[in-house]
Amino acid sequence: MNSPQPNPHRLNRRHFLRVGATGATGVALAAGLGGLTASAFAEANEIPRLPRRRYGRTGLQISALVGATDWSADVIPLAVKAGVNYWHKSQRWNKENFPAAIRSQPRESYHLEITVDRVGGDHMHGHIDEEQHYQFVKNAVARSGVGYYDVFKFHFGYHSVAEAKAEPGVVRAFERLQKEGLVKHLAISQHHYNNIGGDMAFEILNYLMDHSPFEAAQFFYTYGDRKETQDLIALAKQKDFGTIAMKTMGGVGRAASDKKFQALLAEPKFTGSTPGTAMVKWLMNNPNLTAAVIATKSFDQLLENVSAVKAATLGLNDRHALDLLAGYNKGLTCLLCSDCVTSCPEHIGIADIFRYERYALDYHELDRARAEYAALTKNGTACVACGDCLPNCSADINILAKLKQVHNLLG
Repeated sequence: MNSPQPNPHRLNRRHFLRVGATGATGVALAAGLGGLTASAFAEANEIPRLPRRRYGRTGLQISALVGATDWSADVIPLAVKAGVNYWHKSQRWNKENFPAAIRSQPRESYHLEITVDRVGGDHMHGHIDEEQHYQFVKNAVARSGVGYYDVFKFHFGYHSVAEAKAEPGVVRAFERLQKEGLVKHLAISQHHYNNIGGDMAFEILNYLMDHSPFEAAQFFYTYGDRKETQDLIALAKQKDFGTIAMKTMGGVGRAASDKKFQALLAEPKFTGSTPGTAMVKWLMNNPNLTAAVIATKSFDQLLENVSAVKAATLGLNDRHALDLLAGYNKGLTCLLCSDCVTSCPEHIGIADIFRYERYALDYHELDRARAEYAALTKNGTACVACGDCLPNCSADINILAKLKQVHNLLG
């Protein structure tokens, strides 16, 4: 299940050749192709540069690929050279571990995001607390020594439009911090909450675009996603509301270790593409989307993603690869649309459970997946096998059976 992963600090021959073909200098090819670290490679070569897009009302020009603090410390210099200038969840860095490749740049040249969670519980059961949010950010600024965070992001978001209207604590904490120069812009990372009687992400974001000081949002988005999400992204562009896609790579990780899938991918019509690179190109070909945050566990993956963004054109081979992945995912991989939850009499967070399965099978983060699953108030064992959810699943998943499988994996 947990197949061996590439060493994130090494670049192998295959990826030297790939990067060389997409713009790296001949130094890489002449380097003996053995054991060069990411840092050394970044120093020695011209790396494809990522385009930048306006992050909505913030006015920030951010890289098309968003960086994350869980990337390998040795990969980050390559990301910086590729032009990654926006860093997700950067409160995880302090003065001791803040990457030198980023800190050595002028402070105004890179953008740091701090995510603020509910207190007194998880994202479904915790609450909003203005003072605690304020103190959290203030302490993070002092601990990190960064001076300020460019984006204050409300992590996991509101439960409903009604809560967004009635609970001003997040906005007030932001406004206090903004006056002190500790944060500059306000954004949200929004999930669906129909399993606890709340609203869908697109409903909440449609409200916030017109009735709040929020300037941008991050949300689930992948190939084959529901029309409402597509419409949301288009509307956000019209209203100058920034958008970052997350959880984009459903099924890509498990397909990469599936021998039958890889045998199909070897057919000539897929030559030059993979589901991962095709997905990146597909995201970048949406002119309404600002950027995407993509789980990146190795040097190889980063080079592949940067090269895909730079290539830009979504070819027929890429479309074939996406269709192959969609067929593979049918009945297997949840798209996280949450439609099934609406009809569940037990109000089980089915999409959350299947998201944790992604962490285990696609990202190879089994410990994280088990920890998240253990924190659920209702897990897969709460299913009464009524089957009410099944007609609502656009991915044709046997939800009853899959809940048992995921419980066996993570429980």
